[in-house]
Amino acid sequence: MDFENDVENEKIVLEQQFILRLPHEEAIKLRNLLDTKPSKVKKSLKLDLNLDDNSGIVKFGKRKLYGCLRKFPTIIESYKTHDKVTICKTADINQVLICDFEKNDNKKLNFMHGITPPLKNVKKKRFRKTLINTERAVEVENIERELYYLLRTDLEAVSSKYEVTYEQDKENRPNNSELNLFGNISSETSDEED
Repeated sequence: MDFENDVENEKIVLEQQFILRLPHEEAIKLRNLLDTKPSKVKKSLKLDLNLDDNSGIVKFGKRKLYGCLRKFPTIIESYKTHDKVTICKTADINQVLICDFEKNDNKKLNFMHGITPPLKNVKKKRFRKTLINTERAVEVENIERELYYLLRTDLEAVSSKYEVTYEQDKENRPNNSELNLFGNISSETSDEED
């Protein structure tokens, strides 16, 4: 028996959770079905998700609904309990599938709201907008690129020296504490050696 072929043929199901938001009438029907006959949900509810374009098709009974998969601004935790005393976290929910009867070609990936009324427009109200100064950002990017280049060439070097230079007059020599830290300035020692 070939173990690798068995693993490839076996479908691996990862546990991922998302919120399914249906129109009001279908949501009531699904809730009633879950409360009365949960074993029939598997037969009457079919989900077909396409993660490439964040869309999905939901078939509930004889109705066909079109969905759009969007990301929540925050992460929601889901819990499970068996005895109504202890609870266990099952997953983090960060997506919602919003369904409607008509196909919506809205390409927005982010959902602006949370799932409770206080979190309406949470993205606009509570998240701070980042200010970007484009001139400063380009300058910082160039400096970072030059720094990484210098560090890379320094690692490739066989030996390296450093030199402390002062923009002040030569009369203002470094004090004793700087001499203790750095020693003599390298240009003076290299002149003496030659």
